[in-house]
Amino acid sequence: MLKGHTELVERMKKNVFFIFVAYIWTKTLLGLTFHPFSTIREVTRRPVLLPVIFSPLIGLFTLFVLGRIAALLITVYGLSRELIALTLSTALIGIVLWQLLLIYLLASFIVAFWRR
Repeated sequence: MLKGHTELVERMKKNVFFIFVAYIWTKTLLGLTFHPFSTIREVTRRPVLLPVIFSPLIGLFTLFVLGRIAALLITVYGLSRELIALTLSTALIGIVLWQLLLIYLLASFIVAFWRR
């Protein structure tokens, strides 16, 4: 009975840790979306959160992979094709500009930290 209880506790610890990491990741990502300046300042104080800054690149990579898969599975012509191209190009430009903003803010905070 004790062995089963120990396994259950270990599994619960892993689940709680996963929920905690997902919460912190989501909270930081939402902060980067709506308040990038203050969130980047917070991330520079807690370097363990640095990978969250590169979430737009992860999203961009996912967008490309899903686009290639969809191109293999779905064939569209005419106005639908143009709308899909417009949507994907707008998303690409937005994600790249957002990532550049985050990298610029991170670099400026790191330089300011080094000057102190």
